Amino acid sequence: MVGARDGGIERWFVRRGVPHFIDDYAPTTDIWNRSLPMLVIAYVAGGLHALDLADWSWQRNLLAALVVVVVVVGGWVVTNVVRGRRPFQVPDVVGTPELALFLVGPTIPSVIFGQWGDAFQTLLEGAVVLLIIYVATSYAVVALLGWAARRSAAQLPALASLVVRALPLLLLFTTFLFINAEVWQVAGTLTGLPYVATLAIFFVLGAFFVLSRVPGIMRGLATFSSWDAVRDAAEGTPIDTRSLPASGAPPAYALSRRQRVNAALVAVFSQALQVTFVALLLTLFFSVFGFLAIPEATTGAWTGLDQVHVLLRIDVDGRPLVISEPLLRVAGFLGAFTGLYFTVVLSTDATYRDEFAEDVGPQIRQALAVRVAYLHHRARSSAPGPLDIAPTTAEH
Repeated sequence: MVGARDGGIERWFVRRGVPHFIDDYAPTTDIWNRSLPMLVIAYVAGGLHALDLADWSWQRNLLAALVVVVVVVGGWVVTNVVRGRRPFQVPDVVGTPELALFLVGPTIPSVIFGQWGDAFQTLLEGAVVLLIIYVATSYAVVALLGWAARRSAAQLPALASLVVRALPLLLLFTTFLFINAEVWQVAGTLTGLPYVATLAIFFVLGAFFVLSRVPGIMRGLATFSSWDAVRDAAEGTPIDTRSLPASGAPPAYALSRRQRVNAALVAVFSQALQVTFVALLLTLFFSVFGFLAIPEATTGAWTGLDQVHVLLRIDVDGRPLVISEPLLRVAGFLGAFTGLYFTVVLSTDATYRDEFAEDVGPQIRQALAVRVAYLHHRARSSAPGPLDIAPTTAEH
């Protein structure tokens, strides 16, 4: 759609975490350019996977670090030369060749040292970093998290009521799992990417439950019978100072796929923060419980590890209390599992489900109303002739 841009409304979209509601929004234009410092840090860190600090001598690790530096800098120089830039020039445009170097370059040192598993892990981590950067920048995740945090704070009474109802049974079940040796054998020995992937499975399943409710929340929100309905829904936004038609029905502006995804993320993030809060609370509980009740010898027996890596040791009345790596892994595992369980409770509890829809629904409808007014102004500003519009009450 061609027409005058409205910077005030477009900034409001970004602050609300719905940047894709901006007409002609093209997030890929400079995402990678603005993310270059983060890409450089991740690029070098990925190459350092080739080091083995635990089993190699410091001399061998130092030599490996020099090889890493030579390889990653060499890849940078070669890419610059191929792109017609000076050898050590900082790229002014990050395109496909630079992104390919970001993925492949850090794996080369691991391949040189025959560490094929580390090379694959580095490649996978690089792809995850690119995905996170794209999603976080394209969908204004930071702004969306800020908005979701404010909305979650407003919902704390309802959330606390549900936690009080669900927590007793949940604590009984998860505490039984916590003192189960099989859980420690599984979660306490998981490290690195497999552990992160396991936690991610719980997150993805929880997100699926939340997304399954989004169509019901979204149903009818984008339909406005009159301009008065648009004005009412958009109250308290930049639309208050814009003029809209006094009568008639607004056009039906269809949402694109990305815009529907952006609207769905509003609902997902709003509930994700609440679930994360409960999961972190339970993780802290199990960490403290394990610190007080699970001795180092028991941790070693349950996990089957020859040596337990202890992070903190305190003697209380002659009894050593320890915080170990397996304890934190098990606590995090059960915290993530608790988050999934709590997500299911949120999705099946009729009272909270209705309260959540009543809170998030109007917020999404407000953004959709602002979008209707925004697109209307863009269309009218591109049309020839005077604008036949009536001022809103805020302008009288």
